[in-house]
Amino acid sequence: MQSRSSLIRTTITIVLVCLLLAACSGESARVKRQAEQFMAEGHLPEAVLTYRQALISRPDDPELLRGLGTALAAQGRGRSAAGVLIQVASLKPGDASNQTTLAKLVTQPQDGLDLTLAWITTTAGSEPVGMAAEAGRIFVAYADGRLWALDQGSGHEAWDAQAPDALTSAPAADSGQVWVGAGDGSIFIFDAGSGKILGSYHTGGAVMAAPLLTADMAYCSSNDGFLYALSRGTGTLAWKAEIGSALHASPVVGNGAVYVGANDGRLYGFQSASGERLWLYGIPTQGAVESVPSLANGRIFFGSGDGRIYALDAETGGEYWHYSTPDAVYARPLVLNDQLITASSGLELASIGVSDGRPSWSVLFEHPITEAPAFFKGRLYLFSRGDPRLFAVEARSGKLLGELNSGDWIAQGPLVSGADLILVGKDGSVFLYR
Repeated sequence: MQSRSSLIRTTITIVLVCLLLAACSGESARVKRQAEQFMAEGHLPEAVLTYRQALISRPDDPELLRGLGTALAAQGRGRSAAGVLIQVASLKPGDASNQTTLAKLVTQPQDGLDLTLAWITTTAGSEPVGMAAEAGRIFVAYADGRLWALDQGSGHEAWDAQAPDALTSAPAADSGQVWVGAGDGSIFIFDAGSGKILGSYHTGGAVMAAPLLTADMAYCSSNDGFLYALSRGTGTLAWKAEIGSALHASPVVGNGAVYVGANDGRLYGFQSASGERLWLYGIPTQGAVESVPSLANGRIFFGSGDGRIYALDAETGGEYWHYSTPDAVYARPLVLNDQLITASSGLELASIGVSDGRPSWSVLFEHPITEAPAFFKGRLYLFSRGDPRLFAVEARSGKLLGELNSGDWIAQGPLVSGADLILVGKDGSVFLYR
């Protein structure tokens, strides 16, 4: 009798498992069909997301992995696609078509545009959130809390540290310290030489923007609506200024003042030593100010979510001019003598006069430009979101000089450090051109 009961239980278990496997198989097939439909319709982001969701429950399904790799390759994400298709090769080593696809992928950043790739360092991990370079080292912050230090000359790892919480800001660094913000409101201070955590300061909201470091102070924006001025020596609070709206942009310091944009659509200015306001209510725009300002010749230049670039008197806040772009401006304006180079999420790169705001040229790209271009070797270098290409533009004429394939979407940069141009890929890889 006991043996019969055991047999019944075993049979029931087998039936339930078979039903579950059939259901999972059916769901997998449905999701795969949906992803293939997205691919056929050209909806690549949706296809990638669908494949990723399906792989959560079936991580070793070679067909789902192949689909994800194909979708990533179609987006121009060669290194990310290769990583997935290598998994397929391990599961189905005799698959010749998979090997052919792998062989055709561009995964190594290409030379070109008068640039030579000096090194690339790849890493497995989460998405990069920002980088800084100082004193021969490159510091990269990742969303999973990792802070990675590389030797700028060779690309070799100097140290690898882990913050206690997810990192949400780019780092700020000098030869002694690295400061970086976290999602729990913390600002962590690392020793630049060893990666040891020296201390931290807690704000009331996520820190989304890199701190601004001077010799004695660190100025830090927070989502809690305060701008914090912290002592570099002790990590303690010198003063804080209440703005009342989230701050997503780094501040800038000059001429005894610190300036910062806020999500209430205003630019604020404070005395850098005391935190006393320069302008009682700030300078209003019609969109969130998430662009880091630039200072030159007694003027301050910044972009707004209203699509405009503003030029103000840095002392009085009076407006000299504004220039309208096709969409929100997140990138920091770049001052090149009498030119102001502006980048817009409305796909436009433009040169306007520093003195009068009149445009001299503009170039349209296929995707939004949210990072400032870099002036390097007499040219402007930039990338656009969701694109693996690095572009070169002649600064005086706006002529597009060419492009190169970086092997995956570019996430951070270009950053000029000495005679080098540094970028970080969406896959977390760091690479350097000379």
